[in-house]
Amino acid sequence: MVLKDAAQYLTCPMCDTDVPISGDERVVEEIFCPYCQTPLKTRKKKGTEELYLEEDF
Repeated sequence: MVLKDAAQYLTCPMCDTDVPISGDERVVEEIFCPYCQTPLKTRKKKGTEELYLEEDF
């Protein structure tokens, strides 16, 4: 039996804290950093499927 790590994290660009994500987030979905409460949007790197977080001020 192989167990997958269900927890995924992206890094907050303001405070470098790991922000937990479910993996079901869509591009430009708004989430908040649990540490600094900065509003963030998910973005996708060009040419890849990799998500990252960007400030949403």
